Amino acid sequence: MALLLCFLVVCTIGALASASKAPNVVFIIADDLGWNDVSYHGSDLKSPVLDKLASEGIRMERHYTQPECSTTRASLLTSRYIVRTGLQADVILNGGGMALPLNETLMPEYLRELGYSNYLVGKWHQGANSWKETPVFRGFDYFYGYYGGQLHYFGHYHHKFGGHDFRRDYRDADGKFHQDILKKESGKYITKLLTDEAIRVVEEHDRSKPMFLYFSVPNVHSPNQSPKGYNEKYGKDTGVTEYDRKQLAGNLGGLEESVHNLTEALKASDMWDNTLVVFLSDNGGCPQDLMSYGGHSNYPLRSGKTTLFEGALRAPAFVFGPMVDHLRGQETHGLFHVSDWFPTLHSIITAKTGRKVKMVNPIDGVDNSDMILRNGPSRREEILHQLNLGNQAYRMGDYKIIVGNPGEYDGYKKTAGRPEIKIRYDEPEDFLGKLKCSLGLCGGFGDFIVDEDGANVRLYNVIEDPSETYNLASKMPEKVREMRARIEQFKGIVMPAQANDK
Repeated sequence: MALLLCFLVVCTIGALASASKAPNVVFIIADDLGWNDVSYHGSDLKSPVLDKLASEGIRMERHYTQPECSTTRASLLTSRYIVRTGLQADVILNGGGMALPLNETLMPEYLRELGYSNYLVGKWHQGANSWKETPVFRGFDYFYGYYGGQLHYFGHYHHKFGGHDFRRDYRDADGKFHQDILKKESGKYITKLLTDEAIRVVEEHDRSKPMFLYFSVPNVHSPNQSPKGYNEKYGKDTGVTEYDRKQLAGNLGGLEESVHNLTEALKASDMWDNTLVVFLSDNGGCPQDLMSYGGHSNYPLRSGKTTLFEGALRAPAFVFGPMVDHLRGQETHGLFHVSDWFPTLHSIITAKTGRKVKMVNPIDGVDNSDMILRNGPSRREEILHQLNLGNQAYRMGDYKIIVGNPGEYDGYKKTAGRPEIKIRYDEPEDFLGKLKCSLGLCGGFGDFIVDEDGANVRLYNVIEDPSETYNLASKMPEKVREMRARIEQFKGIVMPAQANDK
């Protein structure tokens, strides 16, 4: 009996210690993974690893990002709408002069205040025009990866802008900054290098501090490159015949291996019982018949990366780990924006430790911890997707409005066995309108309505019509006015747009 009581006391003390300890947080960020590129969304491609991990936690079926990679990462790291940073007009290019402003306080800086050790393994893409703009100067204790937006998977250079872009940044015990340029690794598969390094970080992390690991792999961003035999191995029995999508199958296979190996290392570690893992894609994919590369599919969502349609903004995401084990196999359809992540994590950390930080700048993210931990309702009611000179996009409840140019391309990337989706139009009443539609000239971007001020407007109920097939603007002028008035209220937070100088 005495032995049993002793055992219970020890277990209780251990449980209380675990309950009061800040959780380890791991972000696994895929690049350009489309809605219809994971098999749990009915894809022709196979993603058994992602399917299994998604089933071990809660799938976030309305997780919204920005239209492209650098803007999503900026919003994730700052908890702010992208218009506050001046990055709303373009993607950050290598050496182009754009960067996340230095007056922004980032997630790892706040986590450092909460006692975390912070590691970035993989893609940065927030500017590197000076040292101060790079990860180790912005809250990360250690960086192993690449500064730019994309790179050759084996040569480790940027295929458009040139230059080797694979490095290790860190500080020594005296706080002195060091950088190793990793040219000796040229020829090796970048995803395996990054994964092996992330596993090393997990194994060697100082257990006296909570860990924040930001793991951002290049897969499945173009160019679709993978080790020899991957296209055949991972494209087998998929029925995929298109060249680009076959290549994507191999690239997705590389992502699957990476995620599997890292999560197995996490599960094998003594940190797993107090670890929360977030998997997300930074934006929707690039459909191959809409752009010159990619092979991705966002079906049944409209269009893809860089646009303001759902195919760009709504991307795969899920959360797993012991903290959400009770939610296995569940889905949440609550509204969640990528800017919500730090307020949500901050709430979880505060609940476990009592520690909190004060935000330096006003934030737009909301605390959605109840949604993540209990599949509760979302606290978010709106999203400002974009507010730029040529285009605007805003979500209010079930409705989304797009004003101006929605992007460079349109359409639906259908895969085998999926029905065609077509834009729906009201029958024109005038002779010329009927003639135009009879000639097939009502398609594409022609579904806009010209508002009173001459602006092209699209209004969709994205809950009832997630494919954005029917523009409600002419049927709901009051809703259009209400949403455009709300957009006007945001103009006071918009910073002048940065631009790449080359």
